[in-house]
Amino acid sequence: MVEPPADAAVGERVTFAGHSGEPEASLSGKSKVWEKLAADLHSSGELVACYKDVPSAGVCKVKTIANREIR
Repeated sequence: MVEPPADAAVGERVTFAGHSGEPEASLSGKSKVWEKLAADLHSSGELVACYKDVPSAGVCKVKTIANREIR
């Protein structure tokens, strides 16, 4: 489970530097977006959620598993 920062607002978008985070105009039900993104989500040695080795802005953290995939 990934924990948001304590001061994050409900529904606030998680972002990563260098990645716009803008949603696609439309998605096909067969596009498997989550599967594509999940392949690059992992935790750092400091338990920070990362996407393509970039830490989340507003630092989201996992509780216990360092240097592993986030699924």
